[in-house]
Amino acid sequence: MMMQRIPDAVISCLKENQRFLILLHQKPDGDAIGSAIAMGKGLKSLGKEVDYFIEVPVEEKLQFFNEVKTFNQKLEESYDVVIILDCSTLAYCYLPATMPVYKTLIVIDHHKSNRGYGDLNFLEITGATAELVFRLVKALEVSFDEEMADAVFTAISTDTGSFQFSNVTSETHLILSQLYEIKNNYSALSKKLHHEKNIDQMKMTGAAIKSLEILDEMPIAFMILDYDTIMRYGGLINISDDIANLGQNTIGVAMTALLKEVKPSEYRVSLRARYPFDIHEIAVKYGGGGHERAAGFNYSGDTATIKQELMEMYQSQREKDDV
Repeated sequence: MMMQRIPDAVISCLKENQRFLILLHQKPDGDAIGSAIAMGKGLKSLGKEVDYFIEVPVEEKLQFFNEVKTFNQKLEESYDVVIILDCSTLAYCYLPATMPVYKTLIVIDHHKSNRGYGDLNFLEITGATAELVFRLVKALEVSFDEEMADAVFTAISTDTGSFQFSNVTSETHLILSQLYEIKNNYSALSKKLHHEKNIDQMKMTGAAIKSLEILDEMPIAFMILDYDTIMRYGGLINISDDIANLGQNTIGVAMTALLKEVKPSEYRVSLRARYPFDIHEIAVKYGGGGHERAAGFNYSGDTATIKQELMEMYQSQREKDDV
């Protein structure tokens, strides 16, 4: 997919305004945090005032960024511009209890399900939102420091599964090549992001694997982390992104569903799929969203019902694809 032109109105808005607030989706991942840091530091380097309102604590592997220490230091009553990054719908955004007054809302996102809920939108299906942020900050003629480069690498690397997912493009690698001009070695960072876990994260991963089942001889892997298990191993913060991908490592599996019980009978569902199956449509039916191969939604009810519904939706889409 060819890169789209950055909307001139977005660039003008960032240049012409002074006070910015950056928001992300709930339980921000590597792409969200990396995008926020690159965007925030880029604006600050232009002399702009930038505040963050982000759900904390961020996961342990992302806490090394110095810019994380500036998150949530203050929240003003008004801003010139609110920027929402990596969030497909406003309902999924982590918002203040009382939203500040603002003149313009900019949405920058790479999810297929995003319909453009900002006053200004920079939307493009890419490997990571940070690809868009990188291009935008470059267009503002900002020089990247090493932390900004690490932030963009973190974002792209985590959202592409260390460059294993189908969302990787030639443009992804072109951006990575530019990052290596800023800093020539990302091996230690890559290991931190993709291999290192604390003991609770290891046990959480083990619990997810133990729960794995194949639904009714269909190519759907189903995993569940119940509320007690999640609390025993340190809470939602210790559910690493790669857990949702574990079912996909099972031979013959086309789709994986990971249920995380955040409250009794209330779940966050993460879906993963192999090409060419599109799970984005399934997530949208539940009020969620995402990509063709990775999506999610919230669900309230019993697990037997969601299992049956997922099997029926999977079968229905397969039949439609075969027509």
